[in-house]
Amino acid sequence: MSHLNSRVARIVAGLAVACTCAVAPMAAQAADTNATGTLTAGSLSNTAPAITAFSATLTGVSQTITTNVGTWSVNDATGSNAGYSITVAATAPTVGGSAPAAGTGGSLTMGATTATAAAGNPAATAPVSSAQLLSTSAVTIDNAAAGTGQGQWNFAADANNLSVVIPGNASADAYSSTLTYTTAAPVV
Repeated sequence: MSHLNSRVARIVAGLAVACTCAVAPMAAQAADTNATGTLTAGSLSNTAPAITAFSATLTGVSQTITTNVGTWSVNDATGSNAGYSITVAATAPTVGGSAPAAGTGGSLTMGATTATAAAGNPAATAPVSSAQLLSTSAVTIDNAAAGTGQGQWNFAADANNLSVVIPGNASADAYSSTLTYTTAAPVV
């Protein structure tokens, strides 16, 4: 019987130790891991807007016609924070394919527009737009100084945002000028 009692005593002792471990609080366990990855620079791009065709009746004196500029956008996905500008150059106007038929003293002026941030862009970093007289040399219509302009910015359609001066000595026929939107370094 003593052999049985010693066996029972060992079992009871083992259970007591097991119960003590089960009741004792466990120390908090923590492990760290890093989320890592590589960000690759995207591109800097812009879209040119559609411009609504206009019509005008010649009067023999210079007149200003306005027309609508459609939506356009600029997207700086470079990750550089270097900034950029959007320039526009306009070819010399022609009427019926002839530059002299367009008359003398004609011009195009692009009005200022407001950039709206695409989802997730902070509005405080918007590029700044300004009205500009267009010419065959590129002029800046939108500028994002260094540290601004990252991400996508949308410009809504603008009614009457392009002013076209038709000279009094223009000929009657189809008017044409091509506007080229280009990304460039920011204006400091």
